[in-house]
Amino acid sequence: MEKKNNFMPLLIYSIKEKKNWVLLSTVIIFLTTLVIPYILRADNEFFIMFGIFELFVLILINCLVDNSFLHNESKLTYYMSKPVPLSRQIMINIVANTVFTVYLLVLIIVSVLIQDVDNEILRVFKMLIPWLSAIILLSSLSSVLSGNTLMAGAITIFNFCLPLIILLVTMFIFTILENVVIGFSADVLNDYFTKNIYKLDYLYFTRYVDTSIDLVYILLLPIILIFIGLLLIRFIKRRKNENTGFIVFDGFKYFVAVLACLIIPASFSISFSRYTGIGSRLVISALLAILSYYIITAFIEKSFRISKSSIKVFGVSMVLFAAVTGTTILVASHYENMVPRPEDVEMAYAGNQIWSVNSVDDFLEGGSREDLSFAEWKRNRGMIIYDDIDSIEAITDLHKKVLKDQTYYINPDYYETDSFVVAYWMKDGTAIIRDYRLTPETEFEKDHEGKNETANKLLSSYEYKKQRYYYLYDERYYEGRSLYAKVRSMKDYNTVIEEIDLNELRDMLKEDIDNLYFDDTSFAELLMNNMRSKPIVENDRGYLVEIYEKISDEDMVYLEELYLNKSFVSTFENLN
Repeated sequence: MEKKNNFMPLLIYSIKEKKNWVLLSTVIIFLTTLVIPYILRADNEFFIMFGIFELFVLILINCLVDNSFLHNESKLTYYMSKPVPLSRQIMINIVANTVFTVYLLVLIIVSVLIQDVDNEILRVFKMLIPWLSAIILLSSLSSVLSGNTLMAGAITIFNFCLPLIILLVTMFIFTILENVVIGFSADVLNDYFTKNIYKLDYLYFTRYVDTSIDLVYILLLPIILIFIGLLLIRFIKRRKNENTGFIVFDGFKYFVAVLACLIIPASFSISFSRYTGIGSRLVISALLAILSYYIITAFIEKSFRISKSSIKVFGVSMVLFAAVTGTTILVASHYENMVPRPEDVEMAYAGNQIWSVNSVDDFLEGGSREDLSFAEWKRNRGMIIYDDIDSIEAITDLHKKVLKDQTYYINPDYYETDSFVVAYWMKDGTAIIRDYRLTPETEFEKDHEGKNETANKLLSSYEYKKQRYYYLYDERYYEGRSLYAKVRSMKDYNTVIEEIDLNELRDMLKEDIDNLYFDDTSFAELLMNNMRSKPIVENDRGYLVEIYEKISDEDMVYLEELYLNKSFVSTFENLN
């Protein structure tokens, strides 16, 4: 009966013991979030965020100090001799630290309300509360797992970052896949993995900073906390009254060592994925993994002699890693040569902007904060996306040619790029994205001719012109806008010769651009981001035409600069 009735008295006693911590923390929080910014007349929001960081540090240190008795055999013996089970003593610490945390959160809120700070900053609390709750439980779990208070702090951070470490390992697998199966991009795969499968924004509650709390939040938070709590209960029962090193449990010790030893080779492989061959990277990664595992295990076990069990764990883990990587490559190989049927495609893209392509789905699904139409969003990124069936057929045809040969002819005057991105947004709502590493060649080969012809068909299409030179070809864009052109002489750039309505030059510019540019385009020019008209690279420039939209007498938006020479026959004569 005594064991059942002593929880509240011990809890109250534990809370009262924290009065010095409470006083110190109050001074630190108010000094940082109120006094210092007031004296400096500095950015209040920065100091509020710094106060939140301090809150994390104070809570972590407090939790580690409360559970430090687990790392001293005499203290542990004393606590286990008390009429309170070890699990109840840890539970008392958890509840006391939760009360302490709530108090500190109230201090932060008071600081926000007192100062002239946007109350929107309080939205971060939707993420902050789950993080703090997890830290309180994870610090207790890490203290049980560890034989040293400093190691308990390191393990707390390791456990909190465990989902990120797993993500790093999957990125390692994707970089290997990228080099084995052509067309697959590690960036694209990782983006798809995190958006559709491994949703870290839910797991870390980061998505709720800008969105309201939903049912997933209400269910996920207790599930995570219960899971950590169950692990805590299990390891408390198995923990002995002794310390056997930095980490008490061998199973967790090797788990930490295996994951930690993959961080360095994974970081190396991801950083140098485009600068070294796959063979040399795999060899170096394997050597780094072995060396890292040896150093980490030797440090944890306090011995340079590696046990047979640790070698077995490492071997099994590497076999498992190789099996997962091999399976991933095998599955991807089935889709290596897949080109969709044009009639199944709603929109398609061909160019070199992999990051913009990755963000298309976010915009279409409403994930972008920009209050723009899709056409405006594309224009801001210089993206040309096609929905005409003829253009889509040209892209699929070009895609097939690239699968057969990953080289292309390039004029030495052009900028080289090794990336060809092709993307399809299907009518069934799925997307297919490929990123090919191409080799530029200055000697024209037969395989280059087919790519150039197909690219020319795509680039000379009206759909391309309407998006690339929208201010000339897109009638819907042109209507109702006040578009003008400033004409400058290239001999005296600072002097505006004439400022005229774009309508006076529009037809002539369209005629000259058609004659000069779209009759002879190549695959290399398709790879050039924001492809410009050829006369730009010539030296005998005559005029600079700055095209802009006049919003008001004071405000204007510049759209593009066109450099004109005598090759622009109609426009040049008119300007003269």
